[in-house]
Amino acid sequence: MTSKVKVNMRLCGKTHYITVDMDENGDFSCKIETDCVNVKEFSEGLEKITLTDLTDKVNSGIVSRYCNCRMSANCLAPAGLISAGWMEAGMISRTNAKRNRANDVEFLVD
Repeated sequence: MTSKVKVNMRLCGKTHYITVDMDENGDFSCKIETDCVNVKEFSEGLEKITLTDLTDKVNSGIVSRYCNCRMSANCLAPAGLISAGWMEAGMISRTNAKRNRANDVEFLVD
């Protein structure tokens, strides 16, 4: 079953749509639709990922790519890709995802 997330980066005005599908071998195909050049750069080479990329931060191609591209450190696209992958792998229940809909960062400004 396909897993999809929408990443709203309201501070920069960009929105990213991420789709992850698991194949019969347990690997994942990924698609990131965005109008952000930095997220497009981040997505290069992440069309295929593995469970290791989703669970092992030290050896993750996602984390490595995040560290080695021009994307800003506060961009939520990598977390969105990992979250979509976790849902596709069954590590986030679809029921829980549907009920809660989002994780977010809330700015508390006095």
